[in-house]
Amino acid sequence: DADDAEARAMDTAAAFARQVEIEAYRLRVREAGRARVDAEKAAAIEVPPFDAGLLVDILARPAEPPHRAEGLIASDAGTLVVAMRKTGKTTLQLNLARSLILGGDFLGRFSVRPVVGRVGFLNFEVSARQIARWADEVGVPVDRLYIVNLRGRRNPFTLDADRKHLAEELRAHEVESLMVDPFGRAYTGKSQNDSGEVGAWLADLDRFARGDCGVSDVILAAHAGWEGERTRGSSALEDWADSIITLTRDKDDETVRYVKATGRDVEVDEDRLDYDFNTRSLSLAGTGSRKQATAARAVNELVPEVVTYVKEFPDCSQLAIESSVTGRGQVVRQAITEAVNRGFIERTKTGQRWTHRLLVPTRPARSTTSCQGGTDANPSTRAVTTQRRGGKPRSRPCTARTAYARSASSR
Repeated sequence: DADDAEARAMDTAAAFARQVEIEAYRLRVREAGRARVDAEKAAAIEVPPFDAGLLVDILARPAEPPHRAEGLIASDAGTLVVAMRKTGKTTLQLNLARSLILGGDFLGRFSVRPVVGRVGFLNFEVSARQIARWADEVGVPVDRLYIVNLRGRRNPFTLDADRKHLAEELRAHEVESLMVDPFGRAYTGKSQNDSGEVGAWLADLDRFARGDCGVSDVILAAHAGWEGERTRGSSALEDWADSIITLTRDKDDETVRYVKATGRDVEVDEDRLDYDFNTRSLSLAGTGSRKQATAARAVNELVPEVVTYVKEFPDCSQLAIESSVTGRGQVVRQAITEAVNRGFIERTKTGQRWTHRLLVPTRPARSTTSCQGGTDANPSTRAVTTQRRGGKPRSRPCTARTAYARSASSR
């Protein structure tokens, strides 16, 4: 009847309320237990005091060490090396490792304050044999580079025991600068696009390197996205870095590499990288950016046409050349100047006008532009004139040594 149904409903509601109370109690117990365990773990970690003080006190401290690489890498900095796949980021890092150990100028320009201890390299990407061979060919001192090969192995950042053991090894080998290559394989989070996860991992990397290992410099390599100018995934990577070194390809010639850098007190304009096959050394060419190289190619491509026109029409004016040679007026004018500088044609002022005539030089004149153009003897070939030490000039292909060529692209 109705009274029995009401009584049963009340009993059901009361039973439900009791179960809710019991479950809530269990949850409170779990949360209290978790909080106690977290507190015990935190108490076991030695946390240094805050680095704080009045501005006047901080300014009175001893001056910080000079840059690790003047104008490129600050002291005690986090550096991000960004590169598209197979553009040579490992070769770039090994060149940096050599400079960090031996001192001298990195890329032939940036004065390096050498480490007292060793350079460490967490290699997640290539085989042990391969990176060892590359490092030896670059000229890295064999007893000053400590390599941890992790390709195909458990990531040491996933387990506390592995992480502790790695820190002990790096400390034991007196690692002062630590390279991690690449971020994508060292990262332990679920998504490289999650800025919170990536930021937390980077903060943890700093604690591991500087706190657990006593490292001064952290150099992290990361692959670029398809556009080649920014890192894959979250922007937290670039937010973390004190300086960002970006390695890119030339879209018109994929054998050529360019490098630039930006960061805190760092601004390095893009320049071409030259590669020495014999020593695996990289250096800045000083020829400018990809945009400048494209402009130089446009000029060099018009030089043969300018020479041909002047040969057919001796004593022609600049206006006649500009009107007949295909191309923008400014580019044609630059091509005329280039042809004069190379000794292909001569320019003579006759009255109020300049006239141009084919010039047959007694010896080849050296090109005033980069090796993207022709030889001095023939503007249609791609070579560059160099001077042998104590010998005669010789011509060699542009991409044989000066451009960062394809044989190094896999590194």
